[in-house]
Amino acid sequence: MKIEPECIPCLVERGYKEASRAAKNKEQLIQIMVKVLEVLGKNISSQVAPAYLGTLRDRIIKQMLGEDPYKELKKVSNKLALEILPFMEKFAFENFSKDEYECFRRVCMVSVAANSMEFDVLGYEFKPENLKEALQNLELTVDNLSETYRHLKNSKKALILTDNAGEIVFDGLLAECLRNMGLKVTMAVKAEPILNDATMEDALMVGVDKKVDELTTIGTDSVGLLWEEASEEIKKKFMDSDLVIAKGMG
Repeated sequence: MKIEPECIPCLVERGYKEASRAAKNKEQLIQIMVKVLEVLGKNISSQVAPAYLGTLRDRIIKQMLGEDPYKELKKVSNKLALEILPFMEKFAFENFSKDEYECFRRVCMVSVAANSMEFDVLGYEFKPENLKEALQNLELTVDNLSETYRHLKNSKKALILTDNAGEIVFDGLLAECLRNMGLKVTMAVKAEPILNDATMEDALMVGVDKKVDELTTIGTDSVGLLWEEASEEIKKKFMDSDLVIAKGMG
């Protein structure tokens, strides 16, 4: 995805909110934002991807803060997701033995709705009640689930590229469903903290390692998946998979 003009204020606003979470004082916050604006200004063009710019921005913020500004918020997100998990499991799996496609559809809806667990996005504020509400009111603008299901019936390998902490709990349900359908499932998280994205620490904390065949990382801390920075291992898994579910691509 190439950058659109409206991406620019969003990139700046999110950087400001992120830095504000851990800046020691006003002076440090100003210094961080000056550097963020400098780097964004040097790298913005009509051909660049927002994920690349977001990666540059967040690396600057982490470096200047000396810590992960979302560390505690990710723990809260994981805890909240685990509390809601029984409700989501019942919604997704209660009729699996009778209707495999309906289970697949429902677990995909859960995974999509869980993407509402996002923070510091311009014009959006996540609240815990948003999650159940998002699930109950979710309508897919583009709905290719029936075609995807038919494709999966002849597939052997799936790769899930995860997005946020908390959200990863429900991606585990998707992985469980795919494995029940006979697929080998690999899940890849971020190698280091970036935004509120899930890392290996988050994945192990919520137990998704028990719901996949293999848990790995993308080999870097990029927003989305920057191919030029991704590990050779994840590139190979990407190319070898019959299905890639890519979430949080920036």
